[in-house]
Amino acid sequence: MNIQEAKTEVIHTVRAYIAKNEDGEYKIPQIRQRPVLLMGPPGIGKTAIVEQAAEECAVGLVSYTITHHTRQSAVGLPMVEKKIYDGREVTVTEYTMSEIIASVYECMKNTGCREGILFIDEVNCVSETLAPTMLQFLQGKTFGNHRVPKGWVIVAAGNPSEYNKSVREFDIVTLDRVKKIDVDVDYPAWKTYAAEKEIHGAIRSYLEGKSQNFYRVDQSPEGKEFVTARGWEDLSVIIEQYEEMQVPVSESLIRQYIQCREISEDFASYYQFYQKCREKYRADMENIFTGDAVVYGQEEWPLDEQLTISNLLISQVLNHIAKWNKSAILMQRLEQVGQLLERQIRVDEKNVYEALEVFFQKRAYALGIKEQTETIGEEEACLERKVDRELKEILFGARESTGQTWEEVKDRFSERIQEKKAELEREAQLRAKEMNRVLEWISDRFGKGTAFLVAMESFTAHKGCMELIREQGCPVFEENCEMLMTRDREKKLRKEIEKMQGTDIFAP
Repeated sequence: MNIQEAKTEVIHTVRAYIAKNEDGEYKIPQIRQRPVLLMGPPGIGKTAIVEQAAEECAVGLVSYTITHHTRQSAVGLPMVEKKIYDGREVTVTEYTMSEIIASVYECMKNTGCREGILFIDEVNCVSETLAPTMLQFLQGKTFGNHRVPKGWVIVAAGNPSEYNKSVREFDIVTLDRVKKIDVDVDYPAWKTYAAEKEIHGAIRSYLEGKSQNFYRVDQSPEGKEFVTARGWEDLSVIIEQYEEMQVPVSESLIRQYIQCREISEDFASYYQFYQKCREKYRADMENIFTGDAVVYGQEEWPLDEQLTISNLLISQVLNHIAKWNKSAILMQRLEQVGQLLERQIRVDEKNVYEALEVFFQKRAYALGIKEQTETIGEEEACLERKVDRELKEILFGARESTGQTWEEVKDRFSERIQEKKAELEREAQLRAKEMNRVLEWISDRFGKGTAFLVAMESFTAHKGCMELIREQGCPVFEENCEMLMTRDREKKLRKEIEKMQGTDIFAP
């Protein structure tokens, strides 16, 4: 299955394992809760989907890359104990609690999450001395003498042997005790993820035309050459930062992330072409967004130029919508924290602003604990800090303009929230119009061929776009959505034929 399907399966598994009956007991007893084993090539996002699954299931997360550990840290340190057997005192060896199991209990203590995911990465790349311990862990859910607490789901990840020489094969006894998920490289699934994560337009545009370069692991005379999904995403981040600093993006920089000479050189060449198109059509794009663009009818354009120009427009739209979407998420969170605040601040509070200070101090402390125990992602932590800044600005800004009672402060808060909602609504209308104008321009300029379908699919893959279309409408999208369904049916048919024939009969 692809990485998105694997994420869904992990989420379903976690929810199934932590489901309880009316007596508060887990419906699936721990002995029947098989650890999930994700097996797939490196760099396709196995770690990321586990983090996302923990966040979506609202459970704790403890992560370990087991290759960084010794037998002592996994099992615990030996210590001498005296015991009485058959009336005779004997000396026996016991073990301290495993560092890994201790981390689970520490997470529960610090976060209050009694349930979570214990994620062990590179599980099949352990040293010879640690291999028996890992087999015991997968088979019995224990490290040394200490069992993983109830309510904690074990998820492990590993790479197939063709990608790592130090891989150890699991025996049938172990495999028969895990829930094994084989994760495949799948560009269409990553394409959806790329739209959501705002991967740089040059990368998305390049891979749209050369999806065969999305993932590769080869052995060349110079050594191992590889390209991974992780490499493309990290490259996207550094390109964005270099562009912001106005530092040239060179082929040598690209090679640091795309470690295959042929593909890094090819993408470097394409990136220069992408940048030239961006400069050449910058003014035209501004006119498209404002509705002032003039279209002189369809022309014969090379497909790579059609895709590049279309992706430049799409990226701009997605960036605008991403900002609107972040503002909408911030608004939703502001209201939630505002409701929490309202429950905690008493109407008859004598000093409202002192009470507010205590409230924000407690939130900051709780956030610090979550970051320390890595039970909150960077984006979510950033959102929480922004929520607090916005709330402080609204609530403490009311000190001068209103009275000192909680009712007066709350009225000011409600007033500002309504103003922000009105701003969001105006922004949503503008972004929906931009989306429609871009689709209309691409259709008029290039026809309803590959470039138009790519634009339609890009908007479909982005949750924020679809939310806007539902709320505000987008006539061009709505008129042509049947094309997407036809395209999906064609893709499914191709896959079925390839399975039956064993080859891609549609390949050029």
